[in-house]
Amino acid sequence: MKGALLFVVLLCLVKLPLSAQSVFTFIKTDWDTNYIDKFATHWSGRLYAVSKNQFFSITNRTSHEVVSFHPNSKAAIGLGISYGNYAIDLGVNISNRKADSLQSTKSFDLQSGIYTGQHVFDLSFQWYAGFFSSFQGPQADTSTVLFRNDIRTFNVGINYTYNFNYRRFSFNAPFIGTQIQKKSAGSPLAGVFVTYYDLRGNKSIIPAAASNEFDEAAEISEANLLTAGLIGGYAYTFVLPEHFTITLSLIPGLSFNIGDLKTSSYYNIGHPVTVSPKIVSKSAVGYEGKTR
Repeated sequence: MKGALLFVVLLCLVKLPLSAQSVFTFIKTDWDTNYIDKFATHWSGRLYAVSKNQFFSITNRTSHEVVSFHPNSKAAIGLGISYGNYAIDLGVNISNRKADSLQSTKSFDLQSGIYTGQHVFDLSFQWYAGFFSSFQGPQADTSTVLFRNDIRTFNVGINYTYNFNYRRFSFNAPFIGTQIQKKSAGSPLAGVFVTYYDLRGNKSIIPAAASNEFDEAAEISEANLLTAGLIGGYAYTFVLPEHFTITLSLIPGLSFNIGDLKTSSYYNIGHPVTVSPKIVSKSAVGYEGKTR
């Protein structure tokens, strides 16, 4: 099923003519060619490695006891391909526990995007199954660690960012590679995002060793969270000697969250909406080759 989905997405990207992509993604043609070399190539490929973790925890607000959950994968490697303004990256997580295959997190990680001059879209899809729970009681000297292969998480999201200085600053260049940033430049950024997060277990995710430290409201077997919000910040690409580049960005924002939890029954999260801060950072170090 996963392979079929990936094949359909790739087929759509290949079959869509570049001219149709230009219309669909609102491409402007008035870039400053002193700063950006447009479409140095239509195709690009890349290998990538990222440090990542789907860590989450539950805290008792009274006693401050914490149950933490984490997969046994600390990083991901992947293969990416781009065509025009479209990019797709498929990552495979690296397990740090090879001794027991029964205690291994299964996962699927797909990243995709559309990077035009001023319009930047990022799409993410992540699925994890199998988490270690860790809890240390108030009288215990060591933590109790258990593997729960029934705990699984799924999240999907889309992020839109507007590049105000698209004539001189390219997001495409450092993150897709089908353009070249010829001179150092930066841009203010603003955008919106929407994500959906789903967590499920066959029973309460609180381990038996911790059940006396948490009330019934923490005995969660399902959680659903829909988040939307606003972001704004700044990005800058430093063009270094010998065609090396460094791109840095910092994009803070606000998240508005609604959802529900299931214990013995469903109940809403928040009253009815909660607000939380969010920080996005997209950075890259690369080599861009010679300009035309």
